[in-house]
Amino acid sequence: MGNNNNFNKLQQQLCELKLEERRVHADITHLVRKNSTIDFYQAQKLNAMRTGLKSKIKTVEARIMPNIIA
Repeated sequence: MGNNNNFNKLQQQLCELKLEERRVHADITHLVRKNSTIDFYQAQKLNAMRTGLKSKIKTVEARIMPNIIA
């Protein structure tokens, strides 16, 4: 029972991370389509968010995979 609860929490966390990744991607896409000029700090911040989210998603997916196989 506890394993199933942990699995559900991981799935929820993964969904939230993927949603946040979509938001960041949409922000970047919106800036590119507008051809708007952004400062280096803002570009660096968006890139760091995107990279951080990708690594968090990989970590959560790695924790979910053994549960699916077992």
